[in-house]
Amino acid sequence: MTFRILKIFTLPAYLLLLITLISCTSKEEKSKVPQTNSRSKEKLTLSDKKIFGLESGAVFYDVKGDQVGTKKFYFADWGRKQAEFSNTTIRVGKYKKHSNILKIINNDVQYVIDLDEKNGTKMENPLIEKLYELSNQINYSEFGEQIILINGGIEIGKEIVADRKCTIYDFPKRRSKSWVWNWISLKTESHSGGVDIVTVAANIEENIDVPDSLFSPPKDVLITEIDFSRIKNRREGEQF
Repeated sequence: MTFRILKIFTLPAYLLLLITLISCTSKEEKSKVPQTNSRSKEKLTLSDKKIFGLESGAVFYDVKGDQVGTKKFYFADWGRKQAEFSNTTIRVGKYKKHSNILKIINNDVQYVIDLDEKNGTKMENPLIEKLYELSNQINYSEFGEQIILINGGIEIGKEIVADRKCTIYDFPKRRSKSWVWNWISLKTESHSGGVDIVTVAANIEENIDVPDSLFSPPKDVLITEIDFSRIKNRREGEQF
């Protein structure tokens, strides 16, 4: 049996602007136009952004549906530091797979680690890309709301989850919904590729002391660094 599991968190496709203009320009005119990269002008960082509306805390989730298990989510520094421990098993037909994954965000860096295999990857925090998308816009809302809106979230109502009043956002392109409190997702429902998953908060701890050691990879894990910016630039260059 074959099936496809779509990533819940994916970066939007990059729009190839000015393709028509460039294609209509002579080679001589092209040579006169300096090739610039917006990233080279200024290195953006999350150091001054409040991702969540709460300085620190922990959320403990139950995972139900075609994937079952638990998640433990810790954060500090207004969400600029995050650690999510996910211990789940997914079942689709005769297929069954267990995962023991640790995802870490430490400001501008993200780690995704397989705790069973003792290996993982290091890369730029995907939220940095959102900063570049938002850099030329005038925004008056909180950063957490900006991220939801730029990802296609549409507010559709309110509901209580784990004794907290949440705003419900629908993400039509992802076929998912999120119940958000202080820009923290307390419940998600996703329906992708025939796989239905519900993740819901069972317990929340607010403004607690979170050990800083949680936001660094375990010492016994082999980490491979991935430079997605170089891959992206190479792909964009091939388009032209």
